[in-house]
Amino acid sequence: MRITMPRRAATKVVVPLTALALFGLTACEKSGGDAKDEPSASASASADSGKGDKNATPATDRQLSAALIDGKDLPAGYGGGKVSNERSPDKPGQVVSPAECVALGSGGTSHPVGHAERSYALAPADPESDDSVRVSLSSAPRDVLQKQLDDGIKALGSCAHYTLTEGGDVTTFAVTDVKVGVRGKDSVSYKVAVSGNGRLLGTAVNTLVLRGTTGLAVTSFATPGKGDPADTGPFVSAQLSRLDKMPPDTGSSPSEPARPTAKPSATQSAESRTMPTADTLTAALLNAQEIPAEYSAEAPEPATPEAAPRLSDPRCAPLMDTSLDQRTAAIQQKYRKTTLDATVQPTEGVVTELSSGRHAVLKQEFDAYVAALKVCSSFSETNDDGTVDRYTITEVSVGRIGADTVAFRMRDDHPTNGRLYAYLVVAVKGNVAMQMASFAQAGPAEVPSAMITGQLSKVAQIAG
Repeated sequence: MRITMPRRAATKVVVPLTALALFGLTACEKSGGDAKDEPSASASASADSGKGDKNATPATDRQLSAALIDGKDLPAGYGGGKVSNERSPDKPGQVVSPAECVALGSGGTSHPVGHAERSYALAPADPESDDSVRVSLSSAPRDVLQKQLDDGIKALGSCAHYTLTEGGDVTTFAVTDVKVGVRGKDSVSYKVAVSGNGRLLGTAVNTLVLRGTTGLAVTSFATPGKGDPADTGPFVSAQLSRLDKMPPDTGSSPSEPARPTAKPSATQSAESRTMPTADTLTAALLNAQEIPAEYSAEAPEPATPEAAPRLSDPRCAPLMDTSLDQRTAAIQQKYRKTTLDATVQPTEGVVTELSSGRHAVLKQEFDAYVAALKVCSSFSETNDDGTVDRYTITEVSVGRIGADTVAFRMRDDHPTNGRLYAYLVVAVKGNVAMQMASFAQAGPAEVPSAMITGQLSKVAQIAG
């Protein structure tokens, strides 16, 4: 059972550093000094499996993951990072100016059928850093991808400069070197300089190719002082060659041979049909009209896995499991406390995460989570920078707010960031898991009873 620690949620800052995977901003999140790429869902203008059949079935995540270039296919000296299949959610509230440039700043295809991406860098650089080359593959119905590409190319013809405003932050884009048809009829490349708060954040070169129902977007990015972005040409050529040889989906992991599978039972089939998707989970989150007036709802975003933590007591690992390995979908939302009333308890906000998976898996993880709470009244986590977070758990209550629920308080002491208080609720309902964390810095976190009750009620409506 996974829960995002409130300190990370409270200190996360979104900084738009890279350009786009297709048309629309690709952001890098900075949290505690570590950069984490947020893949743009608009990476959906791409290249197909080499056959160019507009009526072909769009490729799956598994197929696209296996087709990403690696090893001898890479330009000399490059190494690859982790493969990601994460989609970014739509982000309401973004404003692109002038309006005719909206195709360049939009989120693109929100929910591609298949998506896989990977970043590459020259050794010994970190592939996940800003100065890297990102290769994104996405699949969707041909007409959807074609319209997106056509709209984007049209906008590139008149939008040498445009801005994207979100939550008061303004990012400026300057487009140059637009070249249509560089890799066939349905392709384009261009250069874009990205600025924020009056300073250059970096420069990117983008090459986009569309064939059939699958696609390719290659983005090479360089931060100021790092010279020009790397040449995308070798990556585009190598990736198109791999796509030509992409095998059909076998239903097994790319690294394992296909195995015969037994016919699913009626129960399994029903569970598969009712498994909540990312869209369903997003719709089930509490919206602005369903939360107390002192809170404001931020845009939902996919919950992403993190590196395995280094804990002082291995028995506490279930409390900090951030793998998400067996989740069908996972969505997170933050609710900031906006009141300035000094009489209100100093809770800074609430973080909620909903995820879907097989009930048997979620229940097993929940039971392990509860077992860990019984033996982990205190433990510590060593961070990448050598600092240590020390956690203290109190007031554990199992089943008080319903079957398969647990609530408890946690205090997080950090040598430089100070003390953070949290009140946490974890619950499993059918094939949906819910985690809610209320957090505060100046004193014990409040119990957001109305939000807990409301969220549990909405989860029960979608749980299979």
